[in-house]
Amino acid sequence: MDGAAVPVSAGTPRTRGEAVRECGVPRANPSAMLQPADGTPALRAPSADGSPGPPAVREGAFHAYFVYDVADTIDLAPLATVAGEGVARAPLHLRREASSGFIEFATQPVVARIPPTPSGIAVRAKIFDYGVVSIRLTLPFAGTWTAYSAFTRRMRNDDELESLASQALAGLLGEISPALDEPHEPLVEDYFVFEVSSFAEAVTSTQLLGEYADALASLVLCEERRLMPAESSEALRMNFAYFDDDLAVVQWDTAFVYDRPESAQATLDILEFANTQLVELRTYDKRLDDELDTIYALDPKRPTRRFGRSEAQGAADRLRYLIVDIAELTDRASNALKIIGDAYYARLYRGAAGRLGLKDWQKQIDSKVDTVNDMYRFFTDQAQAARSEFLELVVILLIGIEIALGLLALRH
Repeated sequence: MDGAAVPVSAGTPRTRGEAVRECGVPRANPSAMLQPADGTPALRAPSADGSPGPPAVREGAFHAYFVYDVADTIDLAPLATVAGEGVARAPLHLRREASSGFIEFATQPVVARIPPTPSGIAVRAKIFDYGVVSIRLTLPFAGTWTAYSAFTRRMRNDDELESLASQALAGLLGEISPALDEPHEPLVEDYFVFEVSSFAEAVTSTQLLGEYADALASLVLCEERRLMPAESSEALRMNFAYFDDDLAVVQWDTAFVYDRPESAQATLDILEFANTQLVELRTYDKRLDDELDTIYALDPKRPTRRFGRSEAQGAADRLRYLIVDIAELTDRASNALKIIGDAYYARLYRGAAGRLGLKDWQKQIDSKVDTVNDMYRFFTDQAQAARSEFLELVVILLIGIEIALGLLALRH
């Protein structure tokens, strides 16, 4: 069903952004952060916490992903242009050596390049057929590791990025509204990726996880002070490296990616996809909560004689439709990425899914679906009981009428 575009506000429901972006750093204007403030840095400088830091970042970037669930599904076929720019399919471009298995989108998403903001922030939108739109904001960086750490902390803590993403989404939804099926108020997840394409000196993944582990852990967790060894180890536990000059460290709300741009793109795509699944699961969970709240408000503990057949049947019908909808949408989202084998990228996806807690969300949804099924059976039984009572009353009434007619016939 075609629907109108859904208005987007800065108060869009979320989980991580309001809870974790408090890093003790003043908020920054993105336009002022395109380059470090200390000019051309030395090749190597200690981290802010005093631990040895990696060499200066020759080419790096900060990516802010704002992933919105906006509709049940989106028809990608009619999408030709967005913001006056052409759109293109976005298959996964995997590094051949690291993809001995098979991993690909069942339906390739569509990418739309949106004009950059006045402050020079690059904006890109990716549209998925299962109702998700991902807005990515990118700012380049070159400078010392210390400056890069401060830069990422400031940007991660800047509410203006979310406002820019919301504005981009509102404009996008206004253009693609005919393609939206069952649009609803957007639900958002944010995720931040700190990318380094090259350092001023050669650096290996072994060095990053060993010699520079404390500095890297502080970066990933957005902390200025040095972490305890146990925390540092946990922060870097979920790491992936195929060659000795690439590395991906995945956290539940941030990631560090060190790789050549052409290879890093696949890693970024997989991390983005995992977040689309998270926002989908959150959407299903919210729908279940809302429906269960409505059902509980009906006070099903009332005696059957007070609980009308039409009310019980209506509740049962709503629950039946909800069960079917959740099953269909869950199947569509969970099968959006086809993974066969245990290739490097498949392991990367499973690691990201673990960090994001996708299995825990799925278990929670399954538990609520079981509750909905129980409620469906309850209301079905209530409706059946009310129907039986009604038929019994009809039979009694017919018998009474028949007796009355018989008595009248005998009197005459």
